[in-house]
Amino acid sequence: MNNTDSLEKIIKHQQNNDPKYPCQEHLLIQLCIRVNKKIQDNISSLLSGYGINYSTYMVLTILSTADNHCLSPSKISRELQFTRTNITRITDFLEKAGYIERTDSREDRRAKKISLTSDGLSFIQNVNIAQSLHLKEIWSPLTHAECELFEDINKKLLTHIADVCP
Repeated sequence: MNNTDSLEKIIKHQQNNDPKYPCQEHLLIQLCIRVNKKIQDNISSLLSGYGINYSTYMVLTILSTADNHCLSPSKISRELQFTRTNITRITDFLEKAGYIERTDSREDRRAKKISLTSDGLSFIQNVNIAQSLHLKEIWSPLTHAECELFEDINKKLLTHIADVCP
């Protein structure tokens, strides 16, 4: 149940104290936060059934889409905007699970490459099948046009927020 009555009551109270209070903006922010949390919790629950978290899922996904399923740790870090420490922790876990292997870079003997193993590729394909069905279920109440509008609005807000809140 996603009852927002108490939230709206709090916001109305703030408006009673200040008639110029931006009620709709506050409500929209709170709804975004709540929807985001619910979706994150929902996806985390799905992924935990496979023994991974979202960060680990993203590393496997980026490797599965890379040429030869291989990238440098620094490239993964840059692309996903994860710290190198976090990439090291995730790749340690994935290597122990047999989903990736570290190899020496041909271009730079000091550097390593991270390669998805066949087990890793099979694993991420299975997760993606479940994830695909799950995502369709999450977004099923919205029409295609509503999904496109939601996407456009979110992109517009992200761009604006990046501009005004560096």
